[in-house]
Amino acid sequence: MRTSCLPIIALVLCACLIVAGCTDEDTTPPPPQPVSGSGAQPGALIQTFGNITGQGVILQGVPRGTIDTVTFTIGLAQGIKTLDMNGTTIAYADSVRTEILTPVQGYFGNPPPGSWGIIDVADQLGGERNMRIDFEEKFVVRINPKVPVISDQVFTVSVRPPEGRPLMIRLIAPAEIGEQDNVLRPL
Repeated sequence: MRTSCLPIIALVLCACLIVAGCTDEDTTPPPPQPVSGSGAQPGALIQTFGNITGQGVILQGVPRGTIDTVTFTIGLAQGIKTLDMNGTTIAYADSVRTEILTPVQGYFGNPPPGSWGIIDVADQLGGERNMRIDFEEKFVVRINPKVPVISDQVFTVSVRPPEGRPLMIRLIAPAEIGEQDNVLRPL
């Protein structure tokens, strides 16, 4: 009697394990998907516009060059009328390292290594420059990671304004880097 019950108990236990493994639900929302070039992401209040470029540097002994700075344009996502960008955090990440970039003093200016800055305001409405993006205004942002980007390197730039989800921009450097602005390919 005991030996005939063991296969049935083992079969019932296996069935319970299979059912328990198949019914588990993951309720955490997926992370935002990186932007491919121009476009918006769900929940992000800002988006990129136009090409994203990298300023190339040709150094002796470094084949195919490097990129020291990356420049991109951000503006409001569709349906958003205004957004205060004070307190925005920009991070750079590649397969080896991640760094939080420091804004330049007053947010406006060309950034030194390890920093970011707004170098221009496109389609600016009347008045003085400020950290509020209104309607059709766009900020031209330049980042300067501490270590340069090499050819064919994949990296991500995260722009997190004080409100909304971060804008995740995933890019790849060109195979051949020139001395002028190099268009970075979206992934």
